[in-house]
Amino acid sequence: MSQAKTILVTDDDKMILEGFKDLFEHKGHRVLLAENGEVGLAWLERERVDIVFMDIVMPHREGLETLIEMRRRCPDLPIYSMSGGGTKYNKQDFFGLAQKLGATGTLRKPVDPAALLKLALDAPSRAA
Repeated sequence: MSQAKTILVTDDDKMILEGFKDLFEHKGHRVLLAENGEVGLAWLERERVDIVFMDIVMPHREGLETLIEMRRRCPDLPIYSMSGGGTKYNKQDFFGLAQKLGATGTLRKPVDPAALLKLALDAPSRAA
């Protein structure tokens, strides 16, 4: 049996947050939900997180800005940037920029649940 992980999901879409929560909790993982980058950073201050899945386009503190700060605070934390697209730029622009800013990887929405579970399983545990 794999070790349970603490997974932070940051997305402004409540359906996506609940979908990730259901998927990961069903497999025994602990899931922290954040509706924007400010809340995601607050979770990172209080909890030891093993992996982050974060939307790129969000209100308040958006994903790329949050990625920079999370990477500064936790250089080895696996952070996956996600996007279903946007109105200003195409997905390739978002994904390329996310990788240049330190994203571990990028995921196109809708994301394959099996791929998400594998990423969570493969993430090293940061538990003390």
